[in-house]
Amino acid sequence: MDSSNVQSVPPEPPIGSGANSSIQADSEAPTAAPSHDVRLCGICEKNPSKYKCPRCYLPYCSVACNKIHRENHPPDPTPAPKPSPPPAASATAASAPEESNEDSGTHQSDHRFGTLERSKELQYLFKKYPRLPKQLLDIHAATLPPPSEKSRIPASLLKDLPESSNGWDRDKAMASGKEALRKARGAKGEDGEALREYSELVLHLTKDKVNNR
Repeated sequence: MDSSNVQSVPPEPPIGSGANSSIQADSEAPTAAPSHDVRLCGICEKNPSKYKCPRCYLPYCSVACNKIHRENHPPDPTPAPKPSPPPAASATAASAPEESNEDSGTHQSDHRFGTLERSKELQYLFKKYPRLPKQLLDIHAATLPPPSEKSRIPASLLKDLPESSNGWDRDKAMASGKEALRKARGAKGEDGEALREYSELVLHLTKDKVNNR
């Protein structure tokens, strides 16, 4: 065999040399820095923002841009005024501490009478005893002063007479009314029973009203 026809074969590189070179090349390549979402200045739109407006949170980069922004910043909204209390409620609250004990007692009496007017039990009692309203009117009449002697004198002569109440006052009216009530409650038959039930019911209703206050 002719040695001239035999081609020379180049020596093979060592196994793994190509892989090692690739790994070495990869390790030596520069690593790309991670990208961050950097917002630009909202005023100049060139430089990265460093601050934010405390009112509208617009990003800006410098004091100069902040000055431009403040000069063109819209005004803050005006807060809505607080509604004033109703006049009636204000007047009631203002006058409440000035009420006297007498006025307070009058209001409590009015509340008690209001309870009696709305009482269904009391309405039933008037239906049960039809004569009860007339009996109460008679007791009320006992608290009024007796007829004056002036009623028998001509009106033309009354102007010359001094005013007189015949000695009638509140204490006498109360005493006369209590006596009339005592006699009516002690009466026999349906009239006495009606007054006794009425007195017990009124005491019960007014007592409950006071306890619930």
